[in-house]
Amino acid sequence: MALFPTNGTKPLVGGNYVLNVLNYINELNESLSAEQLKCIEREYQERENQKQEQQECEVSWDTILCWPRTVSGTLATIPCFDELNGIPYDNTREYALYLQ
Repeated sequence: MALFPTNGTKPLVGGNYVLNVLNYINELNESLSAEQLKCIEREYQERENQKQEQQECEVSWDTILCWPRTVSGTLATIPCFDELNGIPYDNTREYALYLQ
């Protein structure tokens, strides 16, 4: 029985639980880092194109999700992801963040 579901990740290292956990954590960190970099790039691009006519909350990374630029005093929503850390989520729902 596998310690973690196989989803294209590195193969298990024999029966070494610690190495398997460390491999899993490294892969998770790498995938989140890639998403964080995309968010930072998006923030930079939007800053370049921004006309500060309204008070807005900047694009921000909360360690899991990239929140879009949003007008202050409004509710930002983004769709739920399909899966995170091997846990499936209901992608028909949304995450919400009230921005002041």
